[in-house]
Amino acid sequence: MYDFSKQKAMLEVTLELLKENNLLDISSLGGGTALAGYYWNHRYSTDIDIFIYGNENKTHLLKPSNWSENIKSKMNSMGFTGNFRHNDIYTEIVIDKDSKIQFFDVVKKSKEPFCKVNIWNKDIQIDTIEEIIAKKIYYRGDIGNSRDLFDIAIAIHEDPVIFSKMILKKEKIIALHNTLVNISNSEELKELYLHEIKQMNPNIKYDFLAKNTVTYLKNLLENICASYNINYELLDDEYILIENEIYSNI
Repeated sequence: MYDFSKQKAMLEVTLELLKENNLLDISSLGGGTALAGYYWNHRYSTDIDIFIYGNENKTHLLKPSNWSENIKSKMNSMGFTGNFRHNDIYTEIVIDKDSKIQFFDVVKKSKEPFCKVNIWNKDIQIDTIEEIIAKKIYYRGDIGNSRDLFDIAIAIHEDPVIFSKMILKKEKIIALHNTLVNISNSEELKELYLHEIKQMNPNIKYDFLAKNTVTYLKNLLENICASYNINYELLDDEYILIENEIYSNI
C-alpha cells in the first residue's frame, strides 16, 4: 500500500555506516518506520530511526567527518547536502525536507527491546513493538503527536497486556493520559489530530481506530490510571478486559 523504496535505500546505507563503525550488533531499527514497514503497514513513515544500545555514547562516531568515501557517495546520491546535527542525545542526517536518518544512544525501555527479522530483504535487528511504544510514551507522551497516539492505540488494541512488557514509571502513563484529556477537551486540538491523521492516509484496516484514537486512549488510560490511584497492579486478564470493554463501547 505504501512505497518504502526510499526508506529501503536509506536503511541500506545506514547499515553500511553502522557496520563500518562496529555498531551493527548493538543497533536496532525502531520508530514509526519499523512499525509501518515491518509490523503493521498502517501508515506512511519517512525517517530511519536507529537506536544504539550500550553503556557508552556512540553516535559521535557517525558524523560525516568520519564517513568513508563509499558512505559519502551513497549519502550524496540520495540527496544529502551537508545538513547534519549532533548533540549528546542524537545524531541526525537530513536527506531532504521529508526524510532523515537519526541515531540515538539509548537504554532499553522494555523487557525485550529488539529481535532479529528480515525487512526489505535485509536481516537486521528491529525494536519490538513494546520497545517502540515505550519510547514514544517515555519521550513524547506529554506532547501528543498524532502519529504517536495512533501508533500507541494500535499497539494496545493488538496487545492489551503491552503495559506489563514495558519498563516505564507510572508518571509517564499519567502524563500521556493528561495529554489525551487536554486534546479531548479542545475542539481545535481534536480537529488538528483528525487533519494530521488524514494526511497520513491510514490503512483502511485501522480506519476506525485512527478516527477514534483520542477517545479510545483517553478512556482506556483513565481506567489504568485509576488503578494507580489505589495502588492496585492490574493483571494481564484485567488489561484485556478493560481494552475489550473500551473498544466495544466507542
